[in-house]
Amino acid sequence: MVKINPNNPFPPEILSQIIPMEVKYFDFDGNEKTGSIEINKTVLTDVTDFFALAYKLKFPINRVSKSSDPEFTWDDNIIMTANISTAFNYRKIAGSDKLSLHANGLAFDINPIQNPYLKYKNGQIVAFDPNGSRYDPISPGTLTSDHPLVQFITSRGWEWGGNWLPESGRIDYQHFQKSK
Repeated sequence: MVKINPNNPFPPEILSQIIPMEVKYFDFDGNEKTGSIEINKTVLTDVTDFFALAYKLKFPINRVSKSSDPEFTWDDNIIMTANISTAFNYRKIAGSDKLSLHANGLAFDINPIQNPYLKYKNGQIVAFDPNGSRYDPISPGTLTSDHPLVQFITSRGWEWGGNWLPESGRIDYQHFQKSK
């Protein structure tokens, strides 16, 4: 059952599209874990297959959890700072009035600390989110354009935020999205 965000309730037509999904993954210590995320049912197969490949590759993921879990209360800053991989979160794109594809369950993020969101102004990095993160392509849990997970999901029509250009004002290495 998907929980409603009391501070930002979402329309029933969105709620009807969101389903919970359990995934198995390996943490950074090599331990097998199980987590739960919520996604749009139209992308169930792609996201299931992504996590199955991550598991097969033993790609380390810090933790998989729902944005609605009580310790996060839908707060994207808390989620990123805790290095949580998640999907559905009814929210706007940072710094805008436009709904994020996370708001429709059509986006997911992986390891925000290893795969930060970089904000650019005049071609210069002005912010790393979350605080204390850094992008090191050779570190475990980091995604790159030639990584098998990125290659796999983009071959299914998904967009990877790591392919965005600084001219767009951002690069989001943790982020995958699929337009309807």
